Amino acid sequence: MGRYLGIPLLLIAAIIQTTVIPEIRIGEAGPDLILMLVVIWTLLAGFEEAVLWALAGGIFADLLTRMPTGTTALALVIVSFVIGTVPGQISKNNILFPPLVVAGSTLAYHTVIMLVLRLTGNDISFFYVLTRISLPGALYNAILILPLFRLLGGIYERYRPRRIGEP
Repeated sequence: MGRYLGIPLLLIAAIIQTTVIPEIRIGEAGPDLILMLVVIWTLLAGFEEAVLWALAGGIFADLLTRMPTGTTALALVIVSFVIGTVPGQISKNNILFPPLVVAGSTLAYHTVIMLVLRLTGNDISFFYVLTRISLPGALYNAILILPLFRLLGGIYERYRPRRIGEP
């Protein structure tokens, strides 16, 4: 159930990402809702479930922006895969790990996107993206991930499959 719940949630996040978030940016940096949702679901449910969220969220984001289709999905799948190598699932009450993971994920995510854009002939300054978008965005995401992590943690607990005899 949880993996399919993400599709409408990610579509709404992509719409908010392209309409509302540009209005609350500080400089050129702002929170990345889709990245945060994928990171959270990967921490809660693991890579196998989160890969669908990464693909759907990435395609929605690319369709609503001028990004080459598949670029964001590729970056999100790579980030989700790396996070998925962390053994075990993370409790929704954990307040230290999610901000650290999303900050690192933001930097990795922007690096992958930048590499794809450079390979497709776009002139992108790594230093500019790092200082004006990635680092401030990582801070933005690290601050905002905790309320989202608690919210999605509750949803995950409610809809996750349970084994027989498990409360």
